[in-house]
Amino acid sequence: MKTKKIVATLIVFSCFVLNTLAQATTGETPELTYCFEIQAICDPAFTVGNTPKGKRVVIPIIGGKVVGENINGIVVPGGADYQLIDEEHHHTDLEAIYCIRTEDGVSIHVRNNGIIKGNYFYCSPKFEVPLDSKYAWINDGIYVCKPSGFMADGIALKVWKVRDAFNFESTIGDIKPIPDEVRKANAKQGKIEEFKYTAHTTDGRTIKKHARVYTPYGYNAKDKKTKYDVLYLMHGGGDKTTSFLTPPQDWLPLRNILDNLIAEGKMRPIIVVCPTFYDDDENIGQNAMNDAIARTRDFHIELQNDLIPTVEKKYNTYLEGTDSVAITKSRDHRTYGGFSMGALSTWYQLAYGVNAVKRFIPLSGDIWAYNEKGEKQDAKFAAEWMNSMLEKTPFANDFEVYGYTGTKDIAGNPEKATVEALHNYAPLFRYATPDANLHFSMKKDGEHFYGHINEYLYYALPLLYKK
Repeated sequence: MKTKKIVATLIVFSCFVLNTLAQATTGETPELTYCFEIQAICDPAFTVGNTPKGKRVVIPIIGGKVVGENINGIVVPGGADYQLIDEEHHHTDLEAIYCIRTEDGVSIHVRNNGIIKGNYFYCSPKFEVPLDSKYAWINDGIYVCKPSGFMADGIALKVWKVRDAFNFESTIGDIKPIPDEVRKANAKQGKIEEFKYTAHTTDGRTIKKHARVYTPYGYNAKDKKTKYDVLYLMHGGGDKTTSFLTPPQDWLPLRNILDNLIAEGKMRPIIVVCPTFYDDDENIGQNAMNDAIARTRDFHIELQNDLIPTVEKKYNTYLEGTDSVAITKSRDHRTYGGFSMGALSTWYQLAYGVNAVKRFIPLSGDIWAYNEKGEKQDAKFAAEWMNSMLEKTPFANDFEVYGYTGTKDIAGNPEKATVEALHNYAPLFRYATPDANLHFSMKKDGEHFYGHINEYLYYALPLLYKK
């Protein structure tokens, strides 16, 4: 009887494993992402002799260097390549064991197995990296390498990471319709008011502008001890400050969503600010699209110089001053998001203003206007550009992106392509990892309108503002 139970348990477990593997397998052709090059310097080989396994040859590894975008260092002397040669069949098995040390002092163990047969020369290295180092991402992957050049005293090997075709399954939960009760007004309602401020445009004008501000139920302006995080939400092209924060409608219930999520304890109370990249809700440019693109690109200047210092000074926030130092110090308590062209503004904010904002919510929009200098519009180029912008900042590893769109959204596939391209720039962008900072969800049949955008916010806000 006991044996039968064990067998049954094994069968159940086997089915579970097979089912898990089936779910994890996409059936798509794996892709390669280039990582770095190892240039190993070697001493002359010496022969151990004919062993039971074949002719053993040892090539001492006495130094070298590692060169890549995300890792640079040296090859530590003392390793070797232990080759097993089958002369009859012109077949050589390789087993190189050595260490590399990064330029900031992290040691990485390398075991590289490979094969040489004729012109076929490939290896599959395995890396062991300390879990508490910034290179821990190297542990999670399968790698291949091949010679990129031969030197008089060594060899250069290019290393690629094998990855599956990008898995577009949501990393932040499925998007479902908002429950009817959440759309309804809560007894504990927040307030929406108009906030007026002065802005300085990039063309030298000083203009009067306004934004819509939501304060949660129970907000007391005199209670300076209670401070609130701030979410900035930017509307889409042709819309205005009231596009998010209006008296709730069936398809636009953002205030009710906020009130109910806070009242139910699913998120902590926050302040929401809805500005405009236009001149006080008016598009004054004759070329509306080009004008809007320029304004979304440059809005980070107005945000940091004009809006944040004034709106967060008036309300009870974590901002303790009005200069750039104070704004940077309080960036952990600030999020910027937007819909459509507001999403474009969000991507630009990440590129140009990550010093002022830590979290970003691009809603149905990709980095589609980065080609203002005439470059070909391409997600890979956009990701390269974004990576180059963030690498220059001290916040390259201190930001979070939560992207949302829909399968029937005109911006759906472009945003998906943007996220896919960005996730190739690990460890700066980390997708579907324990320490992920790039998140993405795609609603089935989701379209390009505020009704679905509010659904995205309903699921996003509890993630960003856990109580």
